[in-house]
Amino acid sequence: MNMISRRYALVPVCLMWLGTLAAALIAASFRDLGWHIIWPIAAVAAAPAILALILIPVLHKEWAQILVILGWLALAVVAVLGVSFTPMAILFMCAPAAAALFEREKVVEAMVMAAILAAVLFYAGQLGLIPDSLTDGRAKDWGQQLGIFATLAFLVGSLMVTAYSRGELMQKRFTPSESELASSEIAASEKNISPAASLSASSPAGVKGSAADLDMVPGDFFILNAQNHIQQVNQNARENFDLYEHGGAEFTTMLGLHETGAKSISDLISRARKTGAEQSGHFLMTTNTETPNYLRVTVRPLDDGRAALSLHNLNETHQEIKRLQLDKEKARQDTEEKSLFFAGVSHELRTPLNAIIGFSDMMRSRLFGPLPNKYAEYADMIHDSGQHMLDLIGDVLDMSKVEAGKYELKYDRFLVEDIIRSSLKMVQPTADSGEVALQADMSGGEDMLIHADRRALRQILLNLLTNAIKFSPKGSIIRAVAAPMGDKMRISIIDQGAGMSPEFVKQIGQPYIPSDESHISDTRGTGLGLSLVKSLVDLHKGQMSVDSQVGRGTTIHIDLPIEHNS
Repeated sequence: MNMISRRYALVPVCLMWLGTLAAALIAASFRDLGWHIIWPIAAVAAAPAILALILIPVLHKEWAQILVILGWLALAVVAVLGVSFTPMAILFMCAPAAAALFEREKVVEAMVMAAILAAVLFYAGQLGLIPDSLTDGRAKDWGQQLGIFATLAFLVGSLMVTAYSRGELMQKRFTPSESELASSEIAASEKNISPAASLSASSPAGVKGSAADLDMVPGDFFILNAQNHIQQVNQNARENFDLYEHGGAEFTTMLGLHETGAKSISDLISRARKTGAEQSGHFLMTTNTETPNYLRVTVRPLDDGRAALSLHNLNETHQEIKRLQLDKEKARQDTEEKSLFFAGVSHELRTPLNAIIGFSDMMRSRLFGPLPNKYAEYADMIHDSGQHMLDLIGDVLDMSKVEAGKYELKYDRFLVEDIIRSSLKMVQPTADSGEVALQADMSGGEDMLIHADRRALRQILLNLLTNAIKFSPKGSIIRAVAAPMGDKMRISIIDQGAGMSPEFVKQIGQPYIPSDESHISDTRGTGLGLSLVKSLVDLHKGQMSVDSQVGRGTTIHIDLPIEHNS
């Protein structure tokens, strides 16, 4: 991220944190939990976010970034001491998440500091050096729930802002190579009338053109005799090389070229005379003033051994090429940093999330005995939120790999029927919960082989089926249809849901744009599902089409090549 984006990247993340605190306070107002205890907890929890917002104007400075990281670490320490080590230790994840919005090195530093502090507090608690909790009863339960949900909101915001800003930066700075740009510039400039060709056209016998005619020729233009002495020049050459009184001097000497540059142009002139055809070349020339010049030199032979020679200065083009190369290298480094960031954050986030999901699942199944109804409800909420967070992280990481060109397909030959039926089984519990029926229609027969990436195709189907279930009313039917169409296999997911507006259908493929059906569902999303599906289909060199009407359901067709040609 550049300096400007670094400065403001924390704003939406901190606002998500403060919004979660506000929602928790509103919920507490309906439960009479004791405001004299809850208000101090909320004020302490809001402190690091408010500190980060205050430091926005100077967040590009290292001391301000360190202060923000220390603020989140301090909150985690206070939460562990004031409430409990478990589950408030999850707050230590906020520090590296905030550091991720600055620089890669800051993430490592924040992780190390968080790990050290968490370890010290854990062993201090084991040795009885710190009390179990400074708050009791329902206020303690409220504080624990607040810590979990606020941390999840902060991590989601950090991941989304980082992925979006880096990915946007990577796309903005992609530039062509130097050779491509130089070739384009040369081709464009050569569409103009060649100076030597215009002279030849106006003077077929090779007689001298008038001074006015030469002054109309673009660039620096010279007519040389058989000994390479200057006979005529145009106005540009007179001004650029101070040739007002050239007196028939030798060309390379008059221009003050070093020996290497003089020999290069002399060789080009000799080759033009020998072949009788126009010759061009590009040279890095250094004059006696030590000023480098990038020149395009064109020579056309004339009668009596003479030659017409034109010079075009490419210094500005070369400087632009160097700037674009630096931007391209910076974009490459940003892409590598993003890949390293996601590789590290993936492990750091998925490990505690799996623990949260596993423990909450044990609580839901009453493995160690019954739970009060309210605690059972909290366990369900923690499990669902943790699973949602894990799925969200998977989508963000996969989308990042696709955008960075790191998603590699592993082709295999398999039956489409098998992958569709296994995908339907995987989403069957979700469909049962939503009271939606699933049907498979293999109208193409039982022997429908395809050469594709099995994992990617399963991910495409799971995303489409999950979306269809999410936005389908109770009692409706979702159909998965597959049939070969020439050299392609068409897989269709048909639902009877709310449908999509034409405006949203046009936006499919753009990441982080949530569906306009979201108002009918409580399920949260990042807007990555259909975008990821389209990207995976494109990687297969297939096509994705959407037929949807508001209130009448949606049909999404996926056409994949049956055979992969390497």
